[in-house]
This record gives sequence, C-alpha cells and structure tokens, in this order.
Amino acid sequence: MPALKPKRNYPMMDMTAMCDVAFLLLTFFILTAQFKAQDAATIETPSSISAIKVPDKDIMIISIGKDGKVYFGVDNQQTRLAMLDNITQTEGVQFTDKQKKVFSLQANFGVPIRSLPQWLNVGVTNPDKMKDVPQPGIPTDSTSQNELAKWIYQARRANPQLRIAIKGDNVAKFAVFKDVMGSLQAQNINKFNLITGTEAPPAGWKAE
Repeated sequence: MPALKPKRNYPMMDMTAMCDVAFLLLTFFILTAQFKAQDAATIETPSSISAIKVPDKDIMIISIGKDGKVYFGVDNQQTRLAMLDNITQTEGVQFTDKQKKVFSLQANFGVPIRSLPQWLNVGVTNPDKMKDVPQPGIPTDSTSQNELAKWIYQARRANPQLRIAIKGDNVAKFAVFKDVMGSLQAQNINKFNLITGTEAPPAGWKAE
C-alpha cells in the first residue's frame, strides 16, 4: 500500500498592511518635501578633490556667472524676508506683501536694488516668466554702488549665523572674483567656502 503524502500548506502573507504603510510614507514625503528653487543662472564650477562639504544650513551663496554677473542668495525664507526688510530701511525701496512673498521663494537673484520691485512684479503676475527676465547682476564695481556689500551686511544682520560660500563659473574672470573678495574683506570677512565639482582623487591621496 503506497504511503500517503501529507498535503502541503504553503504559507500565506497578507500584504495589505504593508501597502498601506508604503502609501502613507509616500504621501508624507510628497507633502513635506521642499522643491529646490531654480537658480538665476547656470554655473559650471571647476572641479576639485576637496573632502570638505559645504554647509547645507544657514548659508549665503555668492555666485559668479561666466559672463561676469554676480548673483546673491541665502537658504532660508525667513532670513530672506528679514534681509529684505533691512534693505527697505536703509535704501528706502518699498515692497508689497506679494512682492515679499515672491522674494522669499528665490534661491538667488541678480537684480539691482532699485529694479527689484519691477522684477518681483513679474513673479506676482506670472511666476513662470521670471526665469525669462534678464538679470543684469548685482553691482560690485565701486564703493558707492557696491550693492553686493550691502546685501552681505544686511543678510548677516538678519542671521548672524550665516556662513559664506562663493560659487564661481569655470570661465569667470578673476577681476569679478576680486571685486567679490573686496566686498567681503571690506567687512573683515576672510573665511568662506568655495563651491566646486567633485573629482576623483589621485592614487594615494588622503584628506588632511
């Protein structure tokens, strides 16, 4: 008489709970994610093998485009609004609440102070067209018209914890970089980060 084979019971796993958790996590990340604001200009940085990372919080970035235009930005919306209020007090340029809201969303900008209200009005009426408006850059070439120095000072007033980084295009002229350095040194700022691309280190290289 042949032996009877016992009936195999394959294990069952209820995936309903796991799917619910996955959708909850996905919804959470979508609702809490902050999208990166568009930069005022595309800048191709030189590469380096530095192992030092640029801070990702409380940072002021001064960007230099390939055409020599200078752009300025800080990473926090509240700092941007406080900085703009400081500029209003010192320069007498008034901004509406809607203009302030648009300004708070800008990662960086390259518009002279007197032209800011007109530029921000484009963002109030049609935000998608802001990227098409030419930005002449922030003036840095003289003591009286060195608006970069004013933005640096007012940004540090708004947030004394700001750390400074310079992001220069690979083909930017040294003269512009020198003007930026002068704006920093005029305020006794001699410590800052340089933003570069990553490059594979040579064999045997070790970070200090």
